[in-house]
Amino acid sequence: MNVLNDTISFIKTLSFVDVVFFLAVLVLMLLIITLIYFLYENKDSNEIEIKNIEPNQSDFKNEREVNDLKAITEALEKAEPNQISLNDYEEEQEEKAIISYEELLKHKNDFALNYSEEENIGDDLTVKKVDLDNLVNREIHVKPNLNVAVISYEKEEAFLEALKTLQQKLN
Repeated sequence: MNVLNDTISFIKTLSFVDVVFFLAVLVLMLLIITLIYFLYENKDSNEIEIKNIEPNQSDFKNEREVNDLKAITEALEKAEPNQISLNDYEEEQEEKAIISYEELLKHKNDFALNYSEEENIGDDLTVKKVDLDNLVNREIHVKPNLNVAVISYEKEEAFLEALKTLQQKLN
């Protein structure tokens, strides 16, 4: 009884800030204890799950992994692509389209433009005139030929100077 009276008299001597601080420390201690408890329980449940796994499943040998990998790659190579299921809106758009995506994929390399004239302007630029009478050539499969021509330093400097003078005149 004497201990209880001493505790009550001690609490009465504390200010409001001291009481709030004391309660905050108690709440933090409770939160830490519950966090440790949950971590401990989670650790135990993970150990139980690992124990339930058969040893053959967790101990793969390199040969078995390689065989499984080969079987998977062979199955993927032999597998046919799945049909894409379209919703109503997508089906409607596919039907209304001028050309469908599948048609584009079928005919992506079937066409090439015919040119009637070709003119080289300097060393850097080639201009081609499109033949409007025979616009599309279906027999030629054109692969893009990327020839990157670097202009000389003098030409680049002259071009930059022309741009600077144009900018000055515009201002």
